[in-house]
Amino acid sequence: MIRRVVDFALGNRLLVLGFALLLFAGGIVSFERLPIEAYPDVADNYVEIITQWPGISAEQIEQQVTIPLEVVMNGIPQVVHLRSFSLFGLSDLKLIFEDGSDNAWNRERVLERLAQVTLPPGVNPQMGTDWSPVGQIYFFTLHSTNPAYDPMELKSIEDWVVEKNFKAVPDIVDVSSFGGPTREYQVRVDPNKLVAYGLSLAQVEQQLTNNNINAGGSFIQEGLQQINVRSVGLVDRAQDIERTVIVTKNGTPLRVKDIAVVSQGPKIRLGQFARAIHHEDGKIVDNDDVVSGIALLRKGAVADAALQAIHKKVQELNDHILPPGVKIVPFIDRSDLVHFTSHTVLHNLTEGMILVSVILFLFLGNVRGQICGVNLSKTLREPFLPNFKPALPTPVLGENRVTDVGKASYLFFADRGRIRSGLSNEVTHLLSWCGFC
Repeated sequence: MIRRVVDFALGNRLLVLGFALLLFAGGIVSFERLPIEAYPDVADNYVEIITQWPGISAEQIEQQVTIPLEVVMNGIPQVVHLRSFSLFGLSDLKLIFEDGSDNAWNRERVLERLAQVTLPPGVNPQMGTDWSPVGQIYFFTLHSTNPAYDPMELKSIEDWVVEKNFKAVPDIVDVSSFGGPTREYQVRVDPNKLVAYGLSLAQVEQQLTNNNINAGGSFIQEGLQQINVRSVGLVDRAQDIERTVIVTKNGTPLRVKDIAVVSQGPKIRLGQFARAIHHEDGKIVDNDDVVSGIALLRKGAVADAALQAIHKKVQELNDHILPPGVKIVPFIDRSDLVHFTSHTVLHNLTEGMILVSVILFLFLGNVRGQICGVNLSKTLREPFLPNFKPALPTPVLGENRVTDVGKASYLFFADRGRIRSGLSNEVTHLLSWCGFC
């Protein structure tokens, strides 16, 4: 059987050469279409449950939040480990599932169990976003050359504009924001005036809550038309808070502005994000307050397609949506790493093919051996043929096939007699024609 195949190949050299070139071209096309990841995702299948209860001690969090969650979550199918920790005002529960489990199915089971847990009033557990530790694919900052947009304004733009548009990109599940002061309305109450008017902070807070709401009424019939009636009470600016009535005494309203100062200001910060830019001329520009963010990739998704969509979205934001002078500037882009890695692999593969061909020609001294060496080296491309539509991205790890080809070539010309004695007649016939034996 092998002899007939060899005789056919030697008798139809042009046909075999054309088929080999077709395979080589198919390998190149497949490689270009192959989704490549810079490094594999070895993280466990997990679901994280985060519960915040501000101002409560870690011991109370453990007793009233973490333990009830653990009791309810125990018994979920395919759970390998259940880990938790309790901090001041925070409970974190992590369920580790089997490697072969489906992540969407796992999250559904956890969501079902969350509906069964009983926690203190006002405490609402939430599932963490479905992303992997290697899913941080795009780091960016908001840069402004417009003096009208300070870090607080940039923070508001990121929270309400950038994050919304980034989450519209397929397979981007969340955007982690860093830096910049968060804008808030502040009511700085004078405690002496509270005592003088006989009020408490709870009364002031309750009145602010009651007056920051819209109400819907019925409708008024006007001829053949219907006019809806509603009451608009949502706070739109600081002056609306100042005019809020807290209590009325003897027909005289007591407003918020009579006992407090209302203004817009930054929320109490727990940290700050800075960035240093190193220019080619050696100059270093420090920015001690930068608004930054990280786009998070859905676990199991292909980063290449998501990054291409992010690049289009960033261009759209910079050109049409963001205010003049405000731009999104990336400083870590996973596509750059993938490009450099794949370029290195292609460079090494090409060098390996050329090296094998040159060494075969030098040691064998004929063109036929070189042709066989090229055909042997083309197998570097053939593994990509089945990968037109792979289910998972291919991690760029190593180039073992280059080593295999080099070893095979070394064995061919290093010990021909021993190899010849251990081969069948059909294979020896082919290697003799190539000049190996």
